[in-house]
Amino acid sequence: MNFDLDYIVIGSGFGGSVMTCRLAEKGYQVCVLERGRKWNMHEFPRRPSEMQQNIFWDPQDQKFGLMEFRDSPESDVMTLTASGLGGGSLIYANVLYRMPAEFFHGWPAGVSRDMLEPYYDKVISTMEAKPYPFESVPYYRNTPKTAAFKNVTQNLEQAEDMTEKASFQLPPLAVRFEGEFPGHQTKNSHGAIQSRCTKCGECDIGCNIHAKNTLDLNYLFRAHHQFQAEIRTQAEVTDIQEIPGGFEVSYIIPEFPQETVKLKSRKVIVSAGSVGSTSLLLKLKKKGSLPHLNKWLGKKWCGNGDLLGFVLNTTPDVEPSNGPVITSAIEYKYKSYPDGYPHGMYIEDAGFPIGLSWYMSGKLPQFSSIKGALQLLWMNLKRYFMRLLGLHDAHAEVNVGDDFVKALDRAEFARRFYVLLGMGRDRADGEMSLREDNEPILNWKLKPSELHYSRLRGQMKKIAAALEGIFIDNPLTLLNKVVAVHPLGGCPMGDTAETGFVNTQGEVFGYEGLYVIDGSIIPTSIGPNPSLTIAALAEHIAEKIPVKKLASATKESESTP
Repeated sequence: MNFDLDYIVIGSGFGGSVMTCRLAEKGYQVCVLERGRKWNMHEFPRRPSEMQQNIFWDPQDQKFGLMEFRDSPESDVMTLTASGLGGGSLIYANVLYRMPAEFFHGWPAGVSRDMLEPYYDKVISTMEAKPYPFESVPYYRNTPKTAAFKNVTQNLEQAEDMTEKASFQLPPLAVRFEGEFPGHQTKNSHGAIQSRCTKCGECDIGCNIHAKNTLDLNYLFRAHHQFQAEIRTQAEVTDIQEIPGGFEVSYIIPEFPQETVKLKSRKVIVSAGSVGSTSLLLKLKKKGSLPHLNKWLGKKWCGNGDLLGFVLNTTPDVEPSNGPVITSAIEYKYKSYPDGYPHGMYIEDAGFPIGLSWYMSGKLPQFSSIKGALQLLWMNLKRYFMRLLGLHDAHAEVNVGDDFVKALDRAEFARRFYVLLGMGRDRADGEMSLREDNEPILNWKLKPSELHYSRLRGQMKKIAAALEGIFIDNPLTLLNKVVAVHPLGGCPMGDTAETGFVNTQGEVFGYEGLYVIDGSIIPTSIGPNPSLTIAALAEHIAEKIPVKKLASATKESESTP
């Protein structure tokens, strides 16, 4: 059997990018297939017409954009995932947090914080992540939302069910702060051109100056430019068939699905994320391509306890559009659930793009700007009529720039609008399944995780009170909905086929050479932002794969006595 490749990697997120890079380094022929496009510098949509066409991924409506927003009507959760080379790194908020040791309870034997520690370090180094330089660089010190969060933490009291006082933290961020001035372009350690962060707040809608250390600028850049890994974008996998000695993978170009491309590979790694990998494998099991996938497929799903909250009318100006989307966090350590399931959570200072501030100002004009506009109109009318009547004012102000500035919206609402992103240990008791029309549907309910959400809302309200603002819950929660931006599970790890879908090396039980390595194999909620743990787990798995033996070297060793 002739094979085109040693490995096909499906998806380019934190699992797929790491595996592509490390396998290519070891001499394997690797091709990564990504359903979305490559987003170059200044190609992310910003104009209204561009946003309409390119922000969301919805092939049924001929939209092939940056992110996919799904709502399962039967469930209490909506999901937001990415589409494009670099996967979730294109739209996440850059935070690379390590998973606390106690949260590994319930994971397969041997997988622990101690085991992952060196791989955490390796990911941090490869992605060149570092804490927000709020306390060391004057330009970044001028970030009001970070200062407000730090001040709030100092005044938070320890709740009775907490094991210790909440702590303010500056977690590692995958953002480039190097350079002589904001926007300064230099090469990173892999040779990719990036810019110094300008604090524009556009991290979650694609960084147009490549100040984000996204996976296409480190792991994938290294794999492709230094080790000749092949990258095919706009390649959506539709089938995986087992053949003698390997697999045949079929894919289409989403915008032109009439033609199918087929590749033969010795091994396949599915890394399309919790929603993407699970739904693909469910479809392949249903159609009979991979009929022996076991009972754990679709199980142990969760949203990592994500909850969005808002604080209106804060006393200090927090200016949420000043800085990366997230710069800091408050960590809370709590007593376990009544059944012993460990609990803890994080609240982070989420921001939003500068453009959204202008949009909000236009939709919610302030009295001060209306007054300024009327004064400007009166000034010009008065001057017009005086000129018409031939009158002259010897003391009329000539430099009138300040009068025009008064007509601009002061954006008071946006300046005093704080976004809180919470996450933590919810229950991994959800399940993904297919409807009759093959649409993947999540079945996950809030009630079993109510303790987590109750604690999270309680602390958000305390933050709002400390800021002398008004706490507003995400309106979707009134409809029993939360938005999960960190979906996990669906192909959970286990020690055996009786306890999981894949083993601790990501190999699918029952299919030698077929792997799943991404957020779908995580068996519980992680607590903090999951990206670093997913990537570190991939680093661990990749390290166990031996370097490829070249044919000439093999023949030489066989002839040596």
